[in-house]
Amino acid sequence: MTEKIIEGIKYLLEEETLTAEVIKNPNGYRGNIIIPETIVFNEVTYRVTSVGKQAFGNCFSLTSVVIPNSVTSIGRDAFGGCDSLKSIVISNGVTSIGEAAFMECDSLNSIVIPNSVISIEDNAFSGCSSLTSIVIPESVKSIGEGAFSGCSSLTSVVVAEGNTVYDSREQCNAIIHTATNTLISGCQNTIIPDSVKGIGDSAFYGCDSLTSIVIPDSVTSIGEAAFMECDSLKSITFNGTKMQWNSIELGDEWNCEIPAQIVRCTDGNVKIEECW
Repeated sequence: MTEKIIEGIKYLLEEETLTAEVIKNPNGYRGNIIIPETIVFNEVTYRVTSVGKQAFGNCFSLTSVVIPNSVTSIGRDAFGGCDSLKSIVISNGVTSIGEAAFMECDSLNSIVIPNSVISIEDNAFSGCSSLTSIVIPESVKSIGEGAFSGCSSLTSVVVAEGNTVYDSREQCNAIIHTATNTLISGCQNTIIPDSVKGIGDSAFYGCDSLTSIVIPDSVTSIGEAAFMECDSLKSITFNGTKMQWNSIELGDEWNCEIPAQIVRCTDGNVKIEECW
């Protein structure tokens, strides 16, 4: 394999398969980057098929990227910390978005996930604080923990009809794992449906614009760090009795750094134990 910089982009060339991976450039990347589908080196054509691990990580002057149809995977932390990145075009070839791929891209206000993506890994968009809406296409079969945690400006979360693994039933503005009725990711406008049985780990983590939440009495578990760092969450209402609330399985640090001190139940209030 050979490393080569061609027109400002560094690649790892695989001679046997005639494919190329975009990798980290020691000189960094800045401005607007358009990744080509193919490149030529020594009169040999290579097809660009992946954006590698940390390829654009912490490129603070990177403002936009276009990823071509030839690319099938975006690696771990590929664009992590690119805090000036405002626009990313992911073409309809990518099947996987890696762990923390866009973590803390806090200028990114919109993104279209194409209907080729099958997996979105842990923390893929975590900390994208300007992201306002997300649509999960029907192709997605796997969403990792905290994929959208800390997206404090999210107001709309929709799963496309036809997705067989996830849904956003009753226009709830959340992602629900259909088979287990577990809400895995919510936003400031989430209305938890009565059919939900669990609130998953980190489901509302860092949603600092969430001011109140109503939890239906169908819920029997609230996961680890589910509402952690929701620092505007002052009101929690549970549509069940105090006894029902006390029987809910509560994950570690589910309520860390939230101002709410009580849960309002149908027959009175329950004091929330402090998170240490």
